[in-house]
Amino acid sequence: MPSRSRARSADESALRDAVVAAGRRLGAHGLIAAGEGNLSVRLDDDWLLITPSGRRKDELSPHDLVVVPRRAPGEIVDRTSAPQPSSDIAIHRAIYAARSDVLAVTHAHLPAAMGLTLAGIVPDPAVLPETALLLPRLPFVPFAPAGSAELAAAIADALTEGSPLPGAVLLERHGAVAVGDAAGADGAAVAQAVDRLELVEVLCRTWRDAMLIRAAATGGGAGTILRPPDTGPGAPARGTDRRKR
Repeated sequence: MPSRSRARSADESALRDAVVAAGRRLGAHGLIAAGEGNLSVRLDDDWLLITPSGRRKDELSPHDLVVVPRRAPGEIVDRTSAPQPSSDIAIHRAIYAARSDVLAVTHAHLPAAMGLTLAGIVPDPAVLPETALLLPRLPFVPFAPAGSAELAAAIADALTEGSPLPGAVLLERHGAVAVGDAAGADGAAVAQAVDRLELVEVLCRTWRDAMLIRAAATGGGAGTILRPPDTGPGAPARGTDRRKR
């Protein structure tokens, strides 16, 4: 059982502020609603700071965050009447275990991302300059129950495959998970993870809008909506239409 005597690092206050600011940013941009989403940051090799379960992530204060052991379930520390950590804590633990470079993890139920995957469509980040540069690989993780070990393992596996290693994964009907690896006591990794979530949603919104505009203008099918940047009009979409599988 973990000890209650965990020493606070000199940077913990700044990391708490960074997580709170990230939650407010997600809410301000319409990327979370109600109690959706969760964020965490690595405090050290043994401890994580994570958002509480059931609370709006855009209305938290620094003392609302929960300190938990990184490697295995255990006793919550830091407060006599501590809240419960996010129900998706297994995802965070699995990612930190699989990727030693990851310093922060964010998850949000991105609306456009959920809409596309509900329709069976997975966008290709190569179609936009920003995602091609900053998020060149976006693995797709099929649906699994929220909070399950199955989902946690699938996300961790997706984030450890290929080169360069992915900065985010798209979840079927469940938004996306992004990681941050930018070092900095000021919570730079947390901000980077949120940046990556925003890029996923920009990609999905743009793909959705392009589909709607092209369909309205031409009556073409989904396979003719988007084209690779290096081809002429009429080339097939580069994204994956999972309905055809």
